[in-house]
Amino acid sequence: MSGLYGDYCYEDYEEWDTIPVDIPQYESPHNSYPLLRSHLRQKVSQMMRRCARAHIPYVYCGSTALRLLGVETPEDLSGPGNAWDNAPPRATKQPKDALHVVVRTAGERKPLPGIRMHVWKGLAADSIQQFANGVQCLRPAAAWASVAMDATMLQLIQIAESMERYGLATLADLRAFTGAHRFHGKRRCLRALAIARTDSASVKETELRVRLDLRGLPAFAINYVVAGSAYDSRAEHTVDLAIAQYRVGLEYQGNQHRSDVRQYRRDRDKLGALAALGWSFFEVTQADLNSEEALDRLAMRVACVIAQQTGKEPQIACLTYARIARAA
Repeated sequence: MSGLYGDYCYEDYEEWDTIPVDIPQYESPHNSYPLLRSHLRQKVSQMMRRCARAHIPYVYCGSTALRLLGVETPEDLSGPGNAWDNAPPRATKQPKDALHVVVRTAGERKPLPGIRMHVWKGLAADSIQQFANGVQCLRPAAAWASVAMDATMLQLIQIAESMERYGLATLADLRAFTGAHRFHGKRRCLRALAIARTDSASVKETELRVRLDLRGLPAFAINYVVAGSAYDSRAEHTVDLAIAQYRVGLEYQGNQHRSDVRQYRRDRDKLGALAALGWSFFEVTQADLNSEEALDRLAMRVACVIAQQTGKEPQIACLTYARIARAA
């Protein structure tokens, strides 16, 4: 998915308002709940129909392109857990659900109802893809860069990992694009890529990991396989996030972990097996992500488990994205 996309000049930034979508044409390497996948596919179809009906001769960019591409984006996660991380909305006369398009020169910009126009000077042909119905949008790396000034740092990381997860673009593709081209928000993209990791299984897992990194905890292994621990089927137990040195594991538990009886029993089985091996296991829910205070409490609990083994005073930090990017 990498390529030469030209120099990007992103003007008149709009508040980021994406809706999460899935990728119908790709199979995720990770398990995904059928109801969630169905919901995301529906969002893809809705946006595609809307753009097709618009009949405008422009290339879709920004949040509109992300929806068309099927990128799992953070709007559906914007319950309280993401809301307090967002910058204050900018005043705009455009509706929040405006379609975002890109043109080659400022002279091509003209007022159209429900359309937000941006300028990409020197827009190259290989930065564009066209669907069978004639709808055009930016390719994945360029679409990710096009929201660099509107997304929060966490959202940039989540989108990058989502593109990797669903086969749209690897982190290496995104690095190649970012390194080769000039665009507003390039520094933010480089910082996000320094933090982004491969193999994350969900956007919530990404959020949990990054939030705890910002509190100075040791680096977490992703989807860690616990040696000597398995289900009755002999499938090995894995942990969403782990600090193996201290036998600390964390997992994000969505609603399906409580509503699905089979999943609930599997979770109990794994929890008991890990406890027998001396692991401290934390089940994390949305409530733990809803505020800085709740995350501080979770981070301190993990720090206390580590302190019991090191003999040091438990403590957490308040780091910046720049700091954890440098340490990555």
